Amino acid sequence: MASPIASFTLDSHVKSDDHDDEPHTPWLLIVVVAVIGIGYLFPFSALTQPVDYWSVLFPDFNIEFAITCVFLYTNLVTLGLLVAFGSTDISYTRRIVGGFIGQFLVLVFVPLEYHLFSTETAHKVAILAATAVAAIATAFLDSCVIALVATYPLSAQAALQFGVGFSTLIGAMYRDLTKLAFPTTAVVTSSALYFYIGAVTVGVCIGAYFVLLRLRASHTVGCGHESGLLHDSVAEGPNRWSVLRKCVRNQVQISLLFFTTLCLWPPLVTEMRSFNCPELQATGWWPLLLLTSFAVADCLGRLLVSYRCGLTKDNIWKPIVVRMLLVPCIVLTVRGVWFTHDAWSVLFVTLLGFTNGYHGSLAIIFVSDCVEATERGIAGTFTGFFLSAGLVLGSTVGLLLPK
Repeated sequence: MASPIASFTLDSHVKSDDHDDEPHTPWLLIVVVAVIGIGYLFPFSALTQPVDYWSVLFPDFNIEFAITCVFLYTNLVTLGLLVAFGSTDISYTRRIVGGFIGQFLVLVFVPLEYHLFSTETAHKVAILAATAVAAIATAFLDSCVIALVATYPLSAQAALQFGVGFSTLIGAMYRDLTKLAFPTTAVVTSSALYFYIGAVTVGVCIGAYFVLLRLRASHTVGCGHESGLLHDSVAEGPNRWSVLRKCVRNQVQISLLFFTTLCLWPPLVTEMRSFNCPELQATGWWPLLLLTSFAVADCLGRLLVSYRCGLTKDNIWKPIVVRMLLVPCIVLTVRGVWFTHDAWSVLFVTLLGFTNGYHGSLAIIFVSDCVEATERGIAGTFTGFFLSAGLVLGSTVGLLLPK
């Protein structure tokens, strides 16, 4: 982008001796950062999970594609504007809490709009408008969450990535449990409960952020109760473009990995039909089970990031390229060619989820290894943008692949 990107630094007035040592703080730090990660992209997961509900509202229109594209394009444009032109005299608290509040309101509105409008067109406009609002709110989180957590220990960065993946699992579990709690015909009621529980989850994330501000580790890195301002530090800090040059290869790899994921998930995954259990297909359980398989595998992959298996910032590109073979495999499954057994569907979706969680988390964490400690915040802002760019490009291809 033509305009300079404001780098993020922290202005703290809190002394490290203003608080007592807390023996459980390291674990509490991991927990609260993971909770923030859960809310970070939760609305996107929440909006793509209830495929049975969308089938009721839009029997002849696959709105999952539209939701994915509207969310990601709106998010990328908003994030680009925030990074390029956004005020640098604004606190992390305003952006993070404001972003979560926006997400909360969207999750409350989506089930209410069913009772406010009567036509399919009106429902479509309302849902996509709410999706755009959620994307804008998430962009405010994108603009600073990764940059903020990059200033914490690696365990906190891994916890954030775990939380992001766990949000997908939570969304899948919420949908499965709310569907089980009601008769098969009560899709609207079970879906309303699902969205309201999601709104409560986002509310918990707001509380977790304020707990984070009170922790000793936050004071140590300069993010205390009265701090956390974003400042334009061009004259004092490292040059942002020099930082980008150091990590641009790894940033492109992040884009490629999430490009592959969004080519297939959720649009093509929800299009995979059951070959062996038609009753699961008829009741709408099959796509939900596949989405749950993806979420469980993704979460497991993120839990295993401490086991590097010889992977480094210099060779992480190899598994990222190899996993692109999942694209033709899943496309053939959707078309009913060669892979015509449900075991193949579960295998491919599970591999897609595991590699997304494991290699995706490592790719993001390895960016910190490419730069100096003082440059990690700046690198984190670029990571958010390259990640979003990969998601947008992937969702675009995912929209075209079924055709």
